[in-house]
Amino acid sequence: MQTLAEEGQALSQRRMATVTDLSQWVENELQDLQMAKARFQIAIDQRPDEEGLTLPDGRRVAFDAHGIDRVEFLVETNPGEGFKSLVKIASGGETSRLMLALKNVLAKADQIPTLVFDEIDQGIGGRVGMMVGEKLWNLSRQHQVMCITHLPQLAAYGDQHYQVAKAVQDGRTHVDVLPLVNGDRLAELAQMLGPVSEGTLQSAGEILRIVQAKTAGRGD
Repeated sequence: MQTLAEEGQALSQRRMATVTDLSQWVENELQDLQMAKARFQIAIDQRPDEEGLTLPDGRRVAFDAHGIDRVEFLVETNPGEGFKSLVKIASGGETSRLMLALKNVLAKADQIPTLVFDEIDQGIGGRVGMMVGEKLWNLSRQHQVMCITHLPQLAAYGDQHYQVAKAVQDGRTHVDVLPLVNGDRLAELAQMLGPVSEGTLQSAGEILRIVQAKTAGRGD
């Protein structure tokens, strides 16, 4: 048990040593994701437990497979609101962007194979959408990334693009998932911009060219 306590405390000290840097890295990512005023903190504490491990300073604390610490991510999305637990953030778009920031910072250490982002484009425009798309694409070099979006600047970064559509047949609703390539993909991106026309097709083509230029030579 002494060895376990020593290892648990050593792990706790390593965590504490990275808290400030990790928080700053996440905040830097959030600035790129149009959350420049958001602040991020990591709270680390231990829970007293009479049946727990006895640390070198005499305290007895609870422990589990993750060590002796209780770790919580805290976020203040707007100045003056105060820090709240990440799990209590109400906005789906904010939560998605916070998770994207965390995943980008922790990409090399994170072993989760598949990440799903639903409507991460909520509340952002095309310029920021290009940045979000690029960060998602970078993340996909180390994970499988699935993203549900209505923003063409973001969708253009997908290595594979699918259209999801609902239809009613014989009184029942069905969902069709169709892969889009070449002209079909261009038309879908144009439709995300508005009614398909020469102008929206031209804009969609320009978005694809920008994305291809950014990602060329950077694949696996």
